[in-house]
Amino acid sequence: MGILWTVWPTTDEMKEWLTSEGVEYPAQVSRLPKGKEIKSVLESLDGYKVEIKENGVGNSWQAWIESTSNPEEYWTLLNITEYSGDDEYQEPWFEKGHEILIKLILSKLSTYCGPLVIIPDTGGTPEVINA
Repeated sequence: MGILWTVWPTTDEMKEWLTSEGVEYPAQVSRLPKGKEIKSVLESLDGYKVEIKENGVGNSWQAWIESTSNPEEYWTLLNITEYSGDDEYQEPWFEKGHEILIKLILSKLSTYCGPLVIIPDTGGTPEVINA
């Protein structure tokens, strides 16, 4: 069984929830990443192979990411349920995969949009990922 990881910006509402969960966060408010920012980050991943499956605006979008040296361990599937376009904000989430790789991708994304919160579907503690 794998973990599904949702990704959220540090809005005021999210900060209130993080406070109630005892999770520290930076003061900066962030936003969701744009489609072109996600693609740029994926293109910048050294040592990783990325296969993107685009189904057009309004449809699902996926990126399979795996290490070129250790693909059995370092891989993940990045999903966007309803891709709204390269210049629009997206709601990414990860379907299974290695936590280190997921955090690397989010760290790179946060250079564009500020800190991002990752929440596992297992009920684990949320974590704020920053550049």
